[in-house]
Amino acid sequence: MDAYGPGGREGAVGAVLLAAGAASRYGGPKQLAHIEGISLVRRMALAVLETGAELVVVTGAHADVVARELAGMPATIVYNAQWEDGMGSSIARGFRHLLDRSPPPDAALLCLVDQALVGVVQLQRLLAAHRTAPSRIIASHHSAIQGPPCLFPVSFYPELAHLSGAAGARRLLEKYRTQVTAIAMPEAAVDIDSPDDYARVPILLGTPGRRSSTGPDSSGDFNDELADQR
Repeated sequence: MDAYGPGGREGAVGAVLLAAGAASRYGGPKQLAHIEGISLVRRMALAVLETGAELVVVTGAHADVVARELAGMPATIVYNAQWEDGMGSSIARGFRHLLDRSPPPDAALLCLVDQALVGVVQLQRLLAAHRTAPSRIIASHHSAIQGPPCLFPVSFYPELAHLSGAAGARRLLEKYRTQVTAIAMPEAAVDIDSPDDYARVPILLGTPGRRSSTGPDSSGDFNDELADQR
C-alpha cells in the first residue's frame, strides 16, 4: 500500500505512525483497542490521512494483526525487525523509509498510536505552524514536556534515521531546543499504557459507554470512515 505519487511532490508532508510495541503493560496488542468503535491504530491513521499527509506505519510485535487492521487504507506499512530494541529503532525504521523516497517529503509528522485524544484538529495545528516556519521543528507541549505528535523538516531525517534503543524523538527535541516551536496540546498528555488508562479515555472524550471491545470490519469503506471523522 503506497500513498506516494510518482517521484513525490513539492511541499509534500509525510507521517510516521509508530505501531510496533508489544504493549506488555496493557496485556495485549493495544493497537487494536477500540475507542468509539474504532481501533487506536486505525483511528490515528484516519486522522493523519485527513491532513493530507503521506502515511507510513511502522509495525513490529503484532505486525500481522496491525496490517490487517489497516486493510484498504492508503498507507505504506514497514516492519521493524528490531522493534524489541525500543522506540528509537522504530522511529529510525520509519525515517529510513522516507529517506529512500526520491525526493523525500519536505517534512514529516511523528505520531504515536496510543494518544487517543489526538486527532486531525491537533495534527493540523502542527502543520499550520510548519507552514509559518518550515525550517523549524514543531512539537506538542504539555505539562512542561515536549514530544509527539511532532513534526520534523527533512534536514532532520538523517539523525532520526539513526536513532536506536528506548530513546525517542525527545533526544532531538532537547538537542535542537532553540529550533523547536512548541504548540500547547494538552490532549497529547493522555496515552494508553494500561487497562486503567484505556478505561479513562471515554470519560475524557465525553462519551462514556461508547467504548467497545469490537469495532467496524476493517475491510469497510475507507472513504466512509474518513467522512465519519470530520
